[in-house]
Amino acid sequence: MSRLPHIDPTWLDQVPGIAVGVVTPNTVALQFNGCKAWEPERETLTSDTLYDLASLTKVVFTTTVILQLIEEGHLALITRIQSILPEYIHPETTVGDLLTHQSGLPADDPAYKQCRDAAALRHFVLSHPLTYTPRTQVVYTDFGFLILGWVIESIEGPLDEVLNRRIKQRLGLRDLCFRPNDPQRCAPTERTTHRGLIRGSVHDGKAHLMGGIAGNAGCFSTLNDLCRFAQSFIDEKYSLLSKTTLDLLRQTHTQGLDHVRTLGWYRHDPSCAFGHRISEDCLFHTGFSGTSIAIDFKRQVAVVILTNRVHPLRDNPFIQPIRNALHDAVFSQFLETCE
Repeated sequence: MSRLPHIDPTWLDQVPGIAVGVVTPNTVALQFNGCKAWEPERETLTSDTLYDLASLTKVVFTTTVILQLIEEGHLALITRIQSILPEYIHPETTVGDLLTHQSGLPADDPAYKQCRDAAALRHFVLSHPLTYTPRTQVVYTDFGFLILGWVIESIEGPLDEVLNRRIKQRLGLRDLCFRPNDPQRCAPTERTTHRGLIRGSVHDGKAHLMGGIAGNAGCFSTLNDLCRFAQSFIDEKYSLLSKTTLDLLRQTHTQGLDHVRTLGWYRHDPSCAFGHRISEDCLFHTGFSGTSIAIDFKRQVAVVILTNRVHPLRDNPFIQPIRNALHDAVFSQFLETCE
């Protein structure tokens, strides 16, 4: 029985292309459908296409490295951010608060766009007032993961070097990176007034201000590399994290609040676009550009989806139903492992 899902041809009228990986402990199956680009001319999607991972950076890079630093004793979930970054103005905020998006920081503040460079953005974020009482609700925010990126940088050095050392080299990856050196390999994202057609440069505005290297966004990857990363959660020979840490990730850390989150990732939250077939023992995250990873521990299978659904314009509502259908098609093939 094929593990790869059927691609409805009408989906390729709604997003340029769809790259899908189905991952088990022993196998990785890949398929590539449609176009890498619609503008300025149509280009066929290929296996070496690099996608802007957008907020998948938060879990692929930032969460993974923070958890590695906790394993090694450099940090703890209760470590106060101010002890690492003295300029941060909120003394009670912890690493765990930022990982679970319950720090009190706002979802966003468009005033950041007035910042002219990375230094100004850093000051803006580290001095930003809280907008709700910490640990009373979950508010997904880029700001917290920008801060976690600066925490990593303070301990480990430049983030691109940390990515290479702690993830890329350990998994034997070829393409996962910040700031790709060949824009033509990249699936373009949005056509904008100020930046033109964005291709080979991070789409996210905050990460762009940071020069393309940040804790909230900025990673690019091929489908093959991202599938190997997902495999590290269900095959111990590739694992980047200890069993104790993986057990922590399989727990909810926002009990009683309005979203079901673990450290960095979503758990089985009703708001998530992972369809109806995934088990409750799962991790899930998306990126604004149209990317996602869903990991089902009970079935020991992961689904990686890469699209550039913001190309050429961001007002594209079709990725959620496409993602639901793809997840259902894959996970339904593994139902017997849950019985």
